[in-house]
This record gives sequence, C-alpha cells and structure tokens, in this order.
Amino acid sequence: MTVEAFDIWTGDEHEIADEAGNRPRLPAGWAGPNGPGIDVRTWPRSPRTGQPMVHCFTLRLPEAYRRRGPDLVAVAVFQWEDDLYFKDPLPEVQAVLAGQRADVAQPDHPFWAELGRSRRHPQLQLADDGVASLFAMVWLDETELSGPQVTRPTTAPELADGEADAVHLRERYGVFGPVWLVRRDDPNAGVAPVSFPEAGNAYVEIPDRWEVFHAEHLGGTNMCPDGVREGLSPWYIEVSRLGGISYGGDQDLALDLDARAFLGDMTSAVLLPEA
Repeated sequence: MTVEAFDIWTGDEHEIADEAGNRPRLPAGWAGPNGPGIDVRTWPRSPRTGQPMVHCFTLRLPEAYRRRGPDLVAVAVFQWEDDLYFKDPLPEVQAVLAGQRADVAQPDHPFWAELGRSRRHPQLQLADDGVASLFAMVWLDETELSGPQVTRPTTAPELADGEADAVHLRERYGVFGPVWLVRRDDPNAGVAPVSFPEAGNAYVEIPDRWEVFHAEHLGGTNMCPDGVREGLSPWYIEVSRLGGISYGGDQDLALDLDARAFLGDMTSAVLLPEA
C-alpha cells in the first residue's frame, strides 16, 4: 500500500484551487459545530459535568490511516474546555445517569432529560491535554460519516466551576467550512517523526517546511515549531484552529490515529473504545 501525506485545507473548491494549484485534492469532511451522523445520544460529553462537547471537525481518512480497521473510515474530533477535566461526575450528574431526578434549580431543563438518555459511543476515545481541555475522537463507519449531520445537544443551564463554553472565541479564531485533503510531495510520508533526525534515520529534516507544506496536515513532516511530541506514530493529524480547536493558546496539536491514548503521555487520563 502506498503511503501518502496530505495538507488539510478548509474552504470552498475554488479557494482550494487557488492555494493548491494542480495538486490532487480530495473532499474529506467539514470543520464546524455540526457533528457527523451518529446517534445524538452518543454525542461525547464531559465525564465530570455531562456537558456536550463542541464538534471541531470530521475527517475522512485515506486507507492507510484507518488504524482501527477498514470499516472505520473517518474520525470526528470534539473539545471541551475544563480546568478540572477527569474529576468524578458531579452528584447531580451521577443521579441523572442512574435514572433519578436531578436535585438542581431547574430539574425540568431539557439538558437533564437528554443527559439521562445519553450513552457512550462504542468507538469513543477521550483524553485531557494536560492544560485545560478534554478532547474526544470518535471513529466513524461510512453510514455515520455520510448520514445527515446532527446538531449539538442542549447545554446545561449553568456552567460548573472550571468549565468554559467559549463559542465566541472559536468563531473568532477558528477555521470553518468544507475540508479537503491535498496530496503533498513529502519524503516523510509513512515515517514516524522525530525532533532531531540522526544519520540513517528514515525521517529527514525539511528546513523550509513552512514554505512548502501547510501547517495542518495528515502524516508526513511534523510542522510544530516546538518540536515533535515523543513517541508519535506516522499516522497522525496535526491541527491548530481547525473548527476552532485549540491547545495551549495557539500551539499545534497532534492526534495519533495509531494509539488508543491518542494524545500520548501529555494526558493524565483516558477513556478507551469499548472492546
């Protein structure tokens, strides 16, 4: 199987043509608040507060990047900002998940009923970033990818301490719209990136990479100016601001498609897909 690396571009086809020239490009999903065609009850939620996370982007993967099996053809990535991330569920959340009425000021708010009907998507991976956010990656089959997009469930009437539903910041700094994969002539396609290649290492340094490659990409040469994350596989997505996603302010974030702990050792806790 030929392994290729791809720039990730966002915008309509004419805008992409202006940027990518004659390079082959593939429609590959979207960046924005609507989620893929999953059962809305399985929309990823904060394990602490039950808040529905924010959808950032959904990306169809080329065959070589489908690391959880050929039938899982895409990933959807979500984020939720919470300084406390993996704390135990709040008492009112525990009660509702156990089928009881929420002991809160607005027990009839639709958030509580939707939370009570929620369940975990069988292909959910959930991790914190060690800074102030939770990230979810849901692997999708073709039906979920191609089905009607779903809207985010109702949010809670009040945010808990530590949380932030910063939609206005996402809209200000994020990049939204149709997503395209544009093939790039990258000698590091299919090679695990390292910060300091040595003689004989398959990974090679590309000094002018920011002039020839796009910062957001699938596989190939790592674009993070702060260096490569330790232990990253060749099968990764590197993003910054795609669909409003953010990490550490404005740093690049690498999502490893070949690791169940997709944020690597930067995370303190993970939830893994069901066996």
